[in-house]
Amino acid sequence: MRLIIVFICLFSSISIAQKAVYLHLNPKVNGVAMSLNTNYTALDGKAFKLDHFDYYLSEILLSHDAGQEIILDDAIFLVEPDNHKFLLGFFDVNQIDQLNFTVGVPKKWNTQSGAASQDISLYPETHPLSFQDPSMYWGWQAGYMHMIIGGYSDSHSDGDPDAYFELHNLGSNNQESVSLSITQTNTSANQIDIYVDCNIEQWIKNIPLASVGVIHDEVGINKTILDNVQTEPVFTQALTASLSEIENSKITTWTENQNLFLKWEALSEGSECKLIDQQGKLIQTQIIFNATGTISFKNLKSGFYLLQLEDKNGQLLHTKKTIIP
Repeated sequence: MRLIIVFICLFSSISIAQKAVYLHLNPKVNGVAMSLNTNYTALDGKAFKLDHFDYYLSEILLSHDAGQEIILDDAIFLVEPDNHKFLLGFFDVNQIDQLNFTVGVPKKWNTQSGAASQDISLYPETHPLSFQDPSMYWGWQAGYMHMIIGGYSDSHSDGDPDAYFELHNLGSNNQESVSLSITQTNTSANQIDIYVDCNIEQWIKNIPLASVGVIHDEVGINKTILDNVQTEPVFTQALTASLSEIENSKITTWTENQNLFLKWEALSEGSECKLIDQQGKLIQTQIIFNATGTISFKNLKSGFYLLQLEDKNGQLLHTKKTIIP
């Protein structure tokens, strides 16, 4: 019995020391959160809008605490306009200094010749390498598309995006590596968030969207757009990346029975309030439409919860832990 108690205590202490690490890859255009089917201005001055924008993220490496490394060699994520927050795992880490990752599907999974490749139909439906809509797969020989982007661009210089374009990049050698110095956000005692901006106007720099048409291949413009990940500031961190708190006096929470209430003052319109359970699962998201107000989360199960307030650009403003008895 004593051995069992010692083991449980040891396991508990290890679990407490570990922190959940989340990576946010916020899609932006000219510093503003990107929305599909919304007009934006490219760096060449022409209007464009997107109806899809997806890419694979893989081979993640976190450098932390004076040179230690966490290697997520088998991790792969599909980044989509409405799906760009990912739980990397639970780690014994205090300070993350560097983030490395690959844009694209690694060679070992990419095509038939990959050492760990398998037929796409063998993956579970929820797996990033399974069938997607829009499709991220070009066939057993050609493999996966590392990044796809499509929409409309202004071909008449009249501010109206009218010409359809579609760039779907594939190939065994078009994966690109990214290395970023990181300022982490200490969301809570047991959670670290890493906020990275994906600057789409930089990713499409020097790409003549209004005249490219539809291209699915691994050379030419499709090679250039993936090269931009290396040559242009496609992935960056905002100067406010580490700011995680607003004045506590402006945020009030309380519980009644199995309901949780939040009252706020002086928050910007378009902010989001996310309710996350103790396993890190997102339970519900509510949009804040007014600078002052109250929202509620009802019929919750007993347990620990994290309320997370983010501004309309996805930057963390405030977190608050609470318990439903």
